[in-house]
Order: sequence, then structure tokens, then C-alpha cells
Amino acid sequence: MVQVSGDHFVITVLTAPRPPAALVCLAGEIDMDADPALSGVVDRLSAVAPSEVVVDLADVTFASSTLLNFLARAHVALTADTALVVCRPRRHTRRLLEMTDVGQLVTMRGDLPPSGYWMPHGAARPEALPVLGGVD
Repeated sequence: MVQVSGDHFVITVLTAPRPPAALVCLAGEIDMDADPALSGVVDRLSAVAPSEVVVDLADVTFASSTLLNFLARAHVALTADTALVVCRPRRHTRRLLEMTDVGQLVTMRGDLPPSGYWMPHGAARPEALPVLGGVD
């Protein structure tokens, strides 16, 4: 597990070697301050070469074009057969994704996919991770 945080954001990346998969949990304000950390996440994902990347947006309280750029960079960096899944966006984030037609690059879901093989043994389940901000 890798966790990077700034003044207003937290990024957690969980990976599993078999099958290669990754869960990226974004929390807080995803804006220009988060961009260097998100670039590092794209580099890590590219090195791991997962067959599936799930980006959990449940705890994102604000998203700018930085989120869109991250998803586009991840899409380009990953192999063509890698599933890039965005799940649990809040209303304002979902609207941003829909308005910019990000659905062309990612699969959008309202829930967290049931596969949990990216979770290391003994690690907290995503639903047990601390929640930043309130509910919509």
C-alpha cells in the first residue's frame, strides 16, 4: 500500500500481484496541488501493468480538471486490455465526468466492484477507510 497526502487530499494505492490489479482511492480536493502525486500514481500503475485499475472517488470533496487529466494519463499509460473503472463519484464529481464525456475512456460505476483481490491480507476494506468530508 502506498499513501500520499497533501494539505487537502489523500491518495491511497493498493496493488496485488495476482492477478495484477490496483485500487486507487482519492479523497479530499483533487486539484493542482494533487497533480504531482497523481503523476506518481500513473507511473506506478504503468510499472505494475495491472489488468484492472479501480479508481474510487467516494471521498472526493472537490474535483477540477486535474482529475480528468489523471484519468486521461492513466488511460494512455495502461495497456489497451486494462480495465479502467471509476466508481462511487459524488453528485458534483459525477456531473464533471459526464459533462466531459470521460465515459469514453473509463467504465463508470455507482458502486465499488465486488472483486477484492487487490486488498492485501489484513488490510482495511475500502468501506472501512476513513471518510473525509460529509455525504452529499
